Amino acid sequence: MQPKLVLITHVENRAVVEGFVPAALNLGYEIWLLTDHGLAHKQYFVGQSQSPDHIIECDVFNPLAIIDCLHTLGVSPDIVFSNSDHLQTSTAMVADYFACAAKNWHVCYQAKNKAAMRAKLLALGLPSTWAFSWSVGHDLPSNMPFPLVAKPREGVASMGVALCQNTEELMAYAANIGCSESVILLESYLQGPLFTLETLGDGQTLHAIGGFDVSLSPPPYFIETQACWNGAICTQYRQQALAQISAFGINFGVCHSEFILTDSGPVLVEMNYRSIGDGREFLLNDVLNFNWFETILLVHAGKELAELDTDTSDALIRYFPANEEGSLSACPMPLAVDHLTHHAHYLPIKSIDDEIRLSHSNKDYLGVLTVWGRDFLSLQATADVLSQDLTWEFN
Repeated sequence: MQPKLVLITHVENRAVVEGFVPAALNLGYEIWLLTDHGLAHKQYFVGQSQSPDHIIECDVFNPLAIIDCLHTLGVSPDIVFSNSDHLQTSTAMVADYFACAAKNWHVCYQAKNKAAMRAKLLALGLPSTWAFSWSVGHDLPSNMPFPLVAKPREGVASMGVALCQNTEELMAYAANIGCSESVILLESYLQGPLFTLETLGDGQTLHAIGGFDVSLSPPPYFIETQACWNGAICTQYRQQALAQISAFGINFGVCHSEFILTDSGPVLVEMNYRSIGDGREFLLNDVLNFNWFETILLVHAGKELAELDTDTSDALIRYFPANEEGSLSACPMPLAVDHLTHHAHYLPIKSIDDEIRLSHSNKDYLGVLTVWGRDFLSLQATADVLSQDLTWEFN
């Protein structure tokens, strides 16, 4: 009997439809894709050579609804998996119910909820920073250490994140974001470069796959503009970062963690208990000596991880965020360049006639340029040359 994979997802996204779905099919799984955006997924897969066997509409934010749905369908899964930030806790509960390999749902919740993350770091005595959960409209503490970073407690992709220099800017931020019923996490501003750690664990061993040194846009916003694979900073501080997330309880499946290197060492900014996004998951699949998507799924199938070959070429990825609003009237076409020493490709994210409304986050990306091969300096030079020809026009 063909093994069954229940793939739980929210909005249609590239990592799922171009990464995990083909990987699961290559591994021989019958795919039951559960989503609350069924129509969008069905429309995407029309005419595609590889698609899920079943696309089922379901309240994926409710683990009981997912369990009821699978019972009704008579599906007994061999793998229950999600790559969504928002759905890790639900997915872990469902996987545990069906006796599938699963993440600890407590850790999933603590990683997703940034206030819970800060509280746990404090309880464990791990490096952290001052933080306060503010219900908008309620009183603020008197000891706020400005400048502060304000962010949605359960946000993603730098959306709604801003640096506030004083109480007036904080109140303007709250009014602008339109969150009268929401909880905002306030954190003291951590100064220093940003780097990431990418890990994969089988519940026994947690492997450090590598990381990125990340460049950001100028404050008050925090848009990622470039990421260099296994740069000097993330390489030097990898073991300290690994020790922190391991102590937090991260030990199963894939996890993308972000750190600020302060004067006193790395401090965790956030954990995304899923694969890295923004195109970097496909970069990892290109440069690693194993299939990134298939290996992640095999962990959820209960396979132990052998020693992973993480020796790779150099790589960088560059993002092009919009700096104005309007309708796109001209934009670059996809580009692929293959040389003996390096490879490069440009992938558009927005298309002609798309309406651009700035969110001051990673959602503003117009396109992404990826370069990998030998000699980082030559990769940087190639990226600079190719970037000069990437232009956009707005109506």
